[in-house]
Amino acid sequence: MMSYAASSTTTTRVSQGYDVFLSFRGEDTRSGFTSHLYEALIRKRIRTYKDDRSLEIGDFIAPALLEAIEASRYAIVVLSSNFATSKWCLEEITKIVDCMERGKLTVIPIFYHVSPSDVRRQSNCFEQGFARHEVDPGITPKKVATWRSAFAKVGAIKGSHVTPDKNESDIVSEILRRILQDIQVASPVDLSHLTKGLVGIESQVNEVIRLLNIESSEVRFIGICGMSGIGKTTLAEVVFEGIRYTFQESSFIGNIKDISREHDSDLCKLQQKILDDVLKDESIRVTSVKHGQTLLMKKLHDLKTIIVLDDVNHADQLMYLAGGREWFGPGTRIIVTTTNVDLLSAYKVNEIFMCEELKGKEALRLFCQSAFGDEHPTHGFEKLSDDIVEFAGGLPIALTVYGSLLCGKDEKYWKEILKKAKKYPHKKVIERLEVGYHRLDNDQQHIFMYIACFLKGIDIDLVKDILTHIVSHNYQL
Repeated sequence: MMSYAASSTTTTRVSQGYDVFLSFRGEDTRSGFTSHLYEALIRKRIRTYKDDRSLEIGDFIAPALLEAIEASRYAIVVLSSNFATSKWCLEEITKIVDCMERGKLTVIPIFYHVSPSDVRRQSNCFEQGFARHEVDPGITPKKVATWRSAFAKVGAIKGSHVTPDKNESDIVSEILRRILQDIQVASPVDLSHLTKGLVGIESQVNEVIRLLNIESSEVRFIGICGMSGIGKTTLAEVVFEGIRYTFQESSFIGNIKDISREHDSDLCKLQQKILDDVLKDESIRVTSVKHGQTLLMKKLHDLKTIIVLDDVNHADQLMYLAGGREWFGPGTRIIVTTTNVDLLSAYKVNEIFMCEELKGKEALRLFCQSAFGDEHPTHGFEKLSDDIVEFAGGLPIALTVYGSLLCGKDEKYWKEILKKAKKYPHKKVIERLEVGYHRLDNDQQHIFMYIACFLKGIDIDLVKDILTHIVSHNYQL
């Protein structure tokens, strides 16, 4: 879901619509409850319209506010003691009720230190406000009657009651849960804005989301595995951005291999980032990896979170960053990307998604996007494009590197690059592939070189027999 917040002090884009319209009496709750609620909505990337006017100029509600109400799916009305003294607030609530009765939005009333029955009857603190409007010569009796009717209808809706003995943060969390659940049911995950230009990724994203089984309350670990440059991180990013709003908190820890060099201080930094992302409390500081483990276990076990651990290459990283399912609250999802499938198996992740190279038309599309800015080759470059795609072997990093390198160049240059590439692949491609090679242990590196130098093109069953024989007899590779 797109993150978009609007206020009366910014240019409103009503045509995009909002998830929530906030109606409140500024002098009562602007800097307190409403401010906290608004910030919580925005953190969850719930598109929210909050009018930030401090003075009411004139008697009529601004057209932009009426349009914003029409464009919203929910109206949260914070009913406080001075709400009925504002003609502007009463106009808002009248419009909100009109939209509600036409089935255009859902109303969530918040009774902020006021009684719901007083709202329904316009009694006690609300009586004076309506009495003042009734003697105002600029307001017709019909208008006051319309306001009273709308006010009573909102008061009859079941909402949240904020009282001195209740924790306001609990009320805010309750409202967020309700809206997020409703949005999730009403709107299946739409990732089109995230997958635009990413060839072949939609089916992968949908499969990973299926494996995550978001509806389940169990804590699930999902692995995304594949060779370097194949798109694991991109896939994890798209999934993360597409579903994070359904969780209480979220954290994406990227490039763990390079950040964490197996030193305690590096792992401490990663533990700290998770805590900062999830808790947003600067007073909580990690002093050692053991301390970090303890903090993660204590602070996250009641929260439904989604955490991505990207580019993991060592068991210690998983042990210290996501030690066990008991660390996390019900419904939590941990996504781990790595080139090492054995690491995932040893950690007993629930599911493993294996990334594969792009095939046929998808590989050609990705290359063409970089080379021609289109999904198809320019006339006269069809055969050369097919040759480059075949050489790249469906590896996304190779397809994009060579596409960018050849963009705008003539046929002669293409032929030269293709000839060179077959002998000496481009530096950026080699660098990415070397990452995977250097992560192998000594024996694995020797096996890799043995296959590359002597067994290329040989029947796979024969290769397996040869390597099994070599390993079983401890021959020097």
